[in-house]
Amino acid sequence: MPGVTVEATTDLEEWLDTVVTAFLTPDIVGVPSHESFSREILEAVMQEMAGADGLVHYLARLDGEVAGGAVMRIGDGLAQLCGAATLRAWRRCGVQAALLANRLAEGTAAGCDVAIVTTQPGSTSQKNVQRNGFELLYTRAVLVLEPRG
Repeated sequence: MPGVTVEATTDLEEWLDTVVTAFLTPDIVGVPSHESFSREILEAVMQEMAGADGLVHYLARLDGEVAGGAVMRIGDGLAQLCGAATLRAWRRCGVQAALLANRLAEGTAAGCDVAIVTTQPGSTSQKNVQRNGFELLYTRAVLVLEPRG
């Protein structure tokens, strides 16, 4: 992607701030998510995920500025792509596509013959991954029961 660079990073503080900030401002294109979490909860979850064995953290930069982040875990020929998020100011600029292309290339180079990713149904993310050859395996229903009274 022109102007977009993606590199693995060991700066977990910058990665965490980037993905949490991006997830706090969900994309409004497509089916809206009914999930909403505080910054503290997102930081705790992403920090826990960041410590998983074999996870590689990525930052994407657009014209030198941090624009998004993602992670990938490789094991047994499988590339698990997750945690991709683009900061609001850089959406629709090819950041997610660059993160996806970079991780797929690295997964292929590492001998992976299958890649998996989870997206919000009907989202721009789903369209992006399907544009890159992913096929829908299943959809997930999120059921909510509001407290009464």
